[in-house]
Amino acid sequence: MAPLYRFIAFLWLLSPVFARADQPVIPLSSGNSTVLIDHDLWFAQDTSNRLTIDQVQRPEMAVQFQPNLSPIPNFGYISSSQHAHPVWLRFKLKNTTTQVQALFCEVDFWAFDELQLFITDGQQTLYNSPVYGWKTPLTNKMVYHRNYWFPFTLPAGREVTCYVRAFKSRGVQVIPITIRPQSALDTFVLSDYAFWGGIFAIFLFVIVISLFFYLTTFDRIYAKYVLCVIGLAGYFFINDGFLYQFFFDSQFRLPNRNIYFVFPLLLFFFQLLFVRSFLSLEKTPSRLWHRIATVALVGGIFCLVSLMAEWVLYVSPTVELILMRLFIVFYWLPMPLIWVFIVINLIQRYRTQEAWLYLVAVSPFYTLNFLIILCNFRVLPTYAFLESYENYALAALFEVVVLTFGLAYRYKLIRDRNEQLNEERNHQLRLVYEAHVQGLQLKNESFHEKERIARDLHDNVGAQLSFIVNSLQQIGRQAEKQVVANTHHLSSQLRSVVDYTREAIKMLRDTIWAINQESFTLEEFEERINHYVGRYFQQMEPLQVNIHTEGTLTQPLTSVQALNMFRIMQEALHNVVKHAQATEVTVLLSAKDDGSFQLSVSDNGNGLSWNQDESLENHYGLQNMKKRAEELGGHFRIYSDRGTVVEVAV
Repeated sequence: MAPLYRFIAFLWLLSPVFARADQPVIPLSSGNSTVLIDHDLWFAQDTSNRLTIDQVQRPEMAVQFQPNLSPIPNFGYISSSQHAHPVWLRFKLKNTTTQVQALFCEVDFWAFDELQLFITDGQQTLYNSPVYGWKTPLTNKMVYHRNYWFPFTLPAGREVTCYVRAFKSRGVQVIPITIRPQSALDTFVLSDYAFWGGIFAIFLFVIVISLFFYLTTFDRIYAKYVLCVIGLAGYFFINDGFLYQFFFDSQFRLPNRNIYFVFPLLLFFFQLLFVRSFLSLEKTPSRLWHRIATVALVGGIFCLVSLMAEWVLYVSPTVELILMRLFIVFYWLPMPLIWVFIVINLIQRYRTQEAWLYLVAVSPFYTLNFLIILCNFRVLPTYAFLESYENYALAALFEVVVLTFGLAYRYKLIRDRNEQLNEERNHQLRLVYEAHVQGLQLKNESFHEKERIARDLHDNVGAQLSFIVNSLQQIGRQAEKQVVANTHHLSSQLRSVVDYTREAIKMLRDTIWAINQESFTLEEFEERINHYVGRYFQQMEPLQVNIHTEGTLTQPLTSVQALNMFRIMQEALHNVVKHAQATEVTVLLSAKDDGSFQLSVSDNGNGLSWNQDESLENHYGLQNMKKRAEELGGHFRIYSDRGTVVEVAV
């Protein structure tokens, strides 16, 4: 295989020699609508920057022209003005018809500093166009269009040699040349505007839809996608010359035509910003790439700053070269990083569906951009389909359509999920509402039941007790009137029965009061205890009852809690009176911040007369107190401490 490689290399080295035959003549027949000048075009570099059309036509300059080996002339990147030189392009045309042909020489690129067409017959110059460039207003051009159109006529049977002098101080130096009939100009311009008008209309529609998605979900992925579409629209608006055509003065808002690098720069960085969220690696073992992408975005900010730096400070050619090299590195860095995000998500299966969607969407556009990079570095020939921005626009349109449908489907999933969550939340609210209504119904039924019980106690038991009191009072009065033995003693017994009966009525009224109350506070409960103690124990000698409170007494109590606590306190005080032989009793009501409270009744009497380990079954009063405490969900305790202490903690 080695000899074969040497032979191929030898032929490649000799190819300029073989190619330096006479330059072919391009025939123009009446049937030709357009002719793309490609392999039949020769070029020469003007390293002196001083060649004129007369000097170029001299015989000794003929050997300086070399055939263009790329379908579209592409002389690569120019990093700074000190490395920029004019390029002379030469091609030959012949009118093979018997009629005069009115033609245009179109250069399908606008960003030249200087561009000029010369037509000669080999001896003298037949046509010398004005010098045009990106600083030339469209009103000064022969055709009001962003491209350069040079009109000329070619007599019947005439052969001419055309020279194009092109100079560009920065960026890619690609020079596509097409010969078009002048009669086709209007049709071409209308179709061109119709195509790009449709592209920008679709971009605008996608931006509006994405904004709607964002405003209805507040998902930042849609806001970042809006930036991506804006970047694409700006990329084509600038790169295909619409800014130059419709907003001519805007070119000079940044120095040295730097405004034309803004949107191409923003495009890839907006894409990377979108991918960092759409194919996020932030919370995965591959999060290092997320940080590298962050560094790349910071590099994008550096690129934007460098584009504006020439406004405020002088940049030497050396610094300009360094900045341009850094700019190129950061300019293209997002593209490989985006591919890294796609590949990692597919291999590690983080976001497989999103990765496949994005891969399908961006593959055509990114493939064209990658190939044009190779062309601009002259690794590959520049073919016509790589030079045409219409193809890039179609690839970008494919990307936008696929991603928009994907994000719309994502929006549908989010909306369906939100609707499901809303339905579940509404269902839970409905259940809570039904439970609340049911609780209110039960509460209402309980309230009516309490009213009925209170009414029955009042109307039946109370009435009977009142009848007993009245009857006993009448008997007592009759007994006092009769003069019999032991009448005074009988009257005293009857009075005692009356007193006990009245006491029963008062306790019944306390019960009815507690049942009728919807809710209490500990403060109201304290007042009830004071009232009770003042009524029954104030005149009792030698027993002294002290009531103390601790904490905040605004905590609520239900009627059941209040009644049970009140009965426990009553039973404890009655036990003190009956059994303790005490001289002092302390009732302590304590409330805590967590909502719990405690009631204790302690005396200084003779203490318990039974063992604490003994069962409460034989002590009916104590057993009732314990049951009431358990009904409250609290703890009941009774013990001796210089007397007897009864505690209930709830």
